[in-house]
Amino acid sequence: MSQFLKTITSRRTHYALQNTLPEGVTVDQVQSIVQQIVKHTPTSFNSQTVRAVIVTGELHKQIWGSVADAIENESGKKRPISAKDEAYGSIIFFDEEETVKKFQTDFAIYAPYFPIWATTANGAAQINTWAALQEIGLGGHLQHYNGYVQAALGDRVPKSWSVQAQIVFGTPVSGPYEKTFIDNEVKVLDK
Repeated sequence: MSQFLKTITSRRTHYALQNTLPEGVTVDQVQSIVQQIVKHTPTSFNSQTVRAVIVTGELHKQIWGSVADAIENESGKKRPISAKDEAYGSIIFFDEEETVKKFQTDFAIYAPYFPIWATTANGAAQINTWAALQEIGLGGHLQHYNGYVQAALGDRVPKSWSVQAQIVFGTPVSGPYEKTFIDNEVKVLDK
């Protein structure tokens, strides 16, 4: 098996995190990884619609505290509180909506597809980032508190950036949960 496939197949969700980085890992390394993945993730028509920011420290705690405060039921607050108190930081992924709209105008025949294609590219950037972070010893989990996070960010990002997902990361406290698989054979069709 290639190293790439080993990286992808070994990626797992880690909910139990510490508010630290593993020894030898720096925020600059995390930023470099995210930057390279965002830059090199393919997008339709090379539209380059994926954006990302990394939040740490007090801003990280503030954002997740705001998310928890906005959720009405107590059981719904569990994951945001965990992200606030136990994780080192979050990578927030966005679609750049003005770019999507420009491509919809410039290539009107494909207009309905550009939002879908942007979301697809964003998902590719998310999973590649998640796998790459695990390779350097970070644990993480993918979240979708999009509207809450967007509101908590306020004017810290351009208004044309639409939150798509968050990877919450830190030093893993324990191994990941065991992953189970459905029977989902990929078939080869030739007729």
